[in-house]
Amino acid sequence: MNTQTGPPTPFSGGITLFPERTARLLRLEILLQVVGVVAAVVRHGLTPRTSDAHIELGVVVFLAMGGMTASMALRHHWSLATPTFFRAQGGLIGLSLLWCAGLVGILIVGSQIPSWSGQTLTRGLALVRWSELLVVLRALFCAVRVTRRVAAVGASPPLLLVGSFLVLIVIGTMLLMLPRSRALNADGQVQTAPWSVALFTATSSSCVTGLTVEPTGSYWSRTGQTIILCLFQMGGLGIMTCGAFFALAAGRQMEIRETATLRDLLESDALSSARQLLVAVLLFTLAAETIGAVLLSGLWSDLPASDRVFYSVFHSVSGFCNAGFTLDNDGFLGQGTRWQVWGALSGLIITGGLGFAVLYNLAIMAVSRLRHLQRTPLFNLGRGHVRLTLASKLSLVVCAWLLLVGAVGIFLLESASDTSGGSLSTRTADAWFQSVTFRTAGFHTVEHGQMHPATKLFAILLMFIGAAPGSTGGGIKTACFALSILAIVSILRGHERVECFGRAITTDQINRALTIVATGMVVVVSSTLLLVLFESQADLFLNHLFEATSAFATVGVSTGITAELSQPSQLVLVVTMLVGRIGPLTLLLALTRRATPVRYAYPVERVPLG
Repeated sequence: MNTQTGPPTPFSGGITLFPERTARLLRLEILLQVVGVVAAVVRHGLTPRTSDAHIELGVVVFLAMGGMTASMALRHHWSLATPTFFRAQGGLIGLSLLWCAGLVGILIVGSQIPSWSGQTLTRGLALVRWSELLVVLRALFCAVRVTRRVAAVGASPPLLLVGSFLVLIVIGTMLLMLPRSRALNADGQVQTAPWSVALFTATSSSCVTGLTVEPTGSYWSRTGQTIILCLFQMGGLGIMTCGAFFALAAGRQMEIRETATLRDLLESDALSSARQLLVAVLLFTLAAETIGAVLLSGLWSDLPASDRVFYSVFHSVSGFCNAGFTLDNDGFLGQGTRWQVWGALSGLIITGGLGFAVLYNLAIMAVSRLRHLQRTPLFNLGRGHVRLTLASKLSLVVCAWLLLVGAVGIFLLESASDTSGGSLSTRTADAWFQSVTFRTAGFHTVEHGQMHPATKLFAILLMFIGAAPGSTGGGIKTACFALSILAIVSILRGHERVECFGRAITTDQINRALTIVATGMVVVVSSTLLLVLFESQADLFLNHLFEATSAFATVGVSTGITAELSQPSQLVLVVTMLVGRIGPLTLLLALTRRATPVRYAYPVERVPLG
């Protein structure tokens, strides 16, 4: 018998007696995992009403889970380092044992299995459903492992960011194309969403934009709406961040390279604070979305309890992630004076748009003021004074000024137009909410298509600036806007350095900010140019510019022409949304090779500028 051993393979669990056979089993498990997930998704996606149809696909899921469990047992039998195997495969072993225990329980209980959705479960159907649940859980666990493995190899963070969003969009498109994701028509017949609608919706959801070609509340079923909810939750936080969440929940330590990657993705300065910031992101997200759901629930007091909960959670997550999706076809039109809209929803949008680094800095500064809380292990605070960082000061000051100037500007521009109407309180509430939502949120309480052209131009400027770095919002970001203004002021004053709040800004950061502004303008102008060419409607130029800016800044507000655009124009918006969510400079860095240091310099010569 061949007893040669070899080096441990990735995910193999250490040294094994038969490395080649173990590698083949690993490939078989991957194949069975893919087949099982696809079969489970397709079975439920093809059955909009009952889940006992297409039972043959359920049998495939059962066999796939059985094959993976048997392969896991065989690899354990061949392992020469049992403790190492259990440490590497503990999660998968636990899921396999849980599946086996569930099978035994189902076979013993038999007919005493409770009904589900008014349908009596047989042993066979119960086995299938249990296998489907475990296959999906196993797939999620494997996805987290792969995500952490990719982050730990030290790959380029910009490339990881681009790849993660592309994967999320592709998966979201396929799920939304399933018949179960689409609402039944008036005759109760099953329909399937066209690929263009599914792609546009998946991109808009993943990029937390909010532009739609079909109404979310009536076009998509509850399953489709849940998929959209998951997409903009993951898109707002980032797949790498979500993967790290699961790792922390499982009590696993992050490797140094993985922590460095998360530091870049979360806009954290210190390597040691990346894990703490990740915990803070989780706490901020759960707290904000939970509180927001409770506060927003009064908007749908006439709905049944289950629908009310879903509506509240959906809009709370959509608001915090600055996604702008709403289940009401009219959005929040005419509800600007309700405190849940101008207060609770605006608070969610502003909080999500400040950025997690700013929120974390505010939290540790507040905790540091309370001496008796400084020993908490969550933040690991020292006894020294914790101050607001320069990035936090810039974000807070610029955000406050933009909200104030935006509200006053919109109020004055709309009040001066011939179409202005409503009471003073209504116009004030609407102006405030539009100032908030133009900062990448995407909700509306007025018809944006009916706004004065001057107001639209002003809104385009607000959308282009966007939210803070490291937030769920888009745009060129408030920091880039602030640094660009500071650079101009410094030049006008004749200063050699850019200074702010007693700190000097490096030339590298100024150049990077100006590059982001310039590339953002190029993207918006190019998208507008293509929309004008494809639509051939010169009178709608301002609306096309409004739409392109909304897509780039991942705002999601519209003048009402999104659904009327041709398919090439919608594809232009798809690309624009992706570029805007990732960031034009990040995309360029991901597509270009890493620059090598230059060891020479050319002679300096001045060029006239005007």
